[in-house]
Amino acid sequence: MTANVMVVVERQFDHPRQEVFQAWTDPAQLKRWRGSPGWHVEEETLAGDLVLGGRHTHVKIRDNDPSTRVVTDGVYTEYFEPDVFVSRERITGDPGIDPNIPLELRVEFTKYGRGGQGTLVRIIQGPYDPDVAGWHGEGWEKELTRLQNFLAGTGEYAQGGRA
Repeated sequence: MTANVMVVVERQFDHPRQEVFQAWTDPAQLKRWRGSPGWHVEEETLAGDLVLGGRHTHVKIRDNDPSTRVVTDGVYTEYFEPDVFVSRERITGDPGIDPNIPLELRVEFTKYGRGGQGTLVRIIQGPYDPDVAGWHGEGWEKELTRLQNFLAGTGEYAQGGRA
């Protein structure tokens, strides 16, 4: 099967763009919400050079099986704070992703609402094989719910953590 499907997920946040952008790029914040429920980001693996051409990495670990690790290594091919970043990534440890075929992750942060106080986040990632694209889209939806909870300071959003 050929990887030829892009996943697109959008979510509105009642928080300013700069705040939402920093939640994605500041390691201290990123570690608190990234990963679907049942997963967390290993703090020691978070690294990033937040510039065009900068490298970044993180490792997600399954909470109930720490031997299950998904590693993301990327390079920013676009980086315009607080508007957008694009990363060319190699992901290893995820059985639905071929680690030899790089994925592209594009995350856009657009002002919305009265006075532009809110932020529309649009994630575009792929290519995926058609049979796993839906599962990865659902994963992004769950992570965005964790991001919303983190930004609002409510609910569960990290490994064993609560707001």
